[in-house]
Amino acid sequence: MYQRKFNLLLSLLLVAALSACNLPSGEDLTPTPDLALTVTALAQPQETATPSLPLDTATPAFTAGPESTPTPSVPTVTVSTNTNCRTGPSTQYDLIGGLNVGQSAEVVGKSTSTGYWIIRTPGGGTCWLWGQFATVSGNTANLPEYPTPPTPTPSLTPTATSTPNPPAAPSNLSANKACTTNGAPPGFYYAGGNITWQDNSNDETGFNVYIGANLSGTTAANVISHPIPPLLVTGGQPITMGVEAFNSGGKSTKVEITFSCP
Repeated sequence: MYQRKFNLLLSLLLVAALSACNLPSGEDLTPTPDLALTVTALAQPQETATPSLPLDTATPAFTAGPESTPTPSVPTVTVSTNTNCRTGPSTQYDLIGGLNVGQSAEVVGKSTSTGYWIIRTPGGGTCWLWGQFATVSGNTANLPEYPTPPTPTPSLTPTATSTPNPPAAPSNLSANKACTTNGAPPGFYYAGGNITWQDNSNDETGFNVYIGANLSGTTAANVISHPIPPLLVTGGQPITMGVEAFNSGGKSTKVEITFSCP
């Protein structure tokens, strides 16, 4: 397009130059400034500025948030039978509370050698809970081992105290036996299950459980059951188990039950 305009202007200039040759000698033959400027302006195509490309913008680096740390579970304990809680791992230590069926408590320590758990009391202190009837939930690997406290020393100053009477004997002893021949020789049974009784006293320290004349185990106060140990017996062989309550005043009468397999 610019070329066509340029050719047209050259033609006009040529015509003007030829016409000037016929003018009188006194006239100015110099092209008018306006025409020259116009020719120059038309002859030079105007440059169009090339738009600059946008500069690269740095992509902001991704900043990772802090990693979440899982909250460790707090070990808790429940009991299958109401169980006393003391200042140490035996009945020699003071009784300061207990854990009843349906309740739970936080476990803060353990005593592996004695089989006791150290739990937190509602008042913020601690006490020692016997582990036989305890079920602990949660991670106990990091629980500290508690050393056994010194055995309480009796006061050097004699005090007038009355000796308690022996507790009342339990009653309604029954056997929930479980007899099986799995793994037993022909004609023999493995006896199992548990015995239960009624607690008729409120001042016992615990109960002694016997198989025949031999002591089989000891429970805490308020406990009303004890497992039958895995005994290998012949069919029809009588098994006698007995229970007595005891405290510092002595033992109650022993009550017994006899059963057999099958």
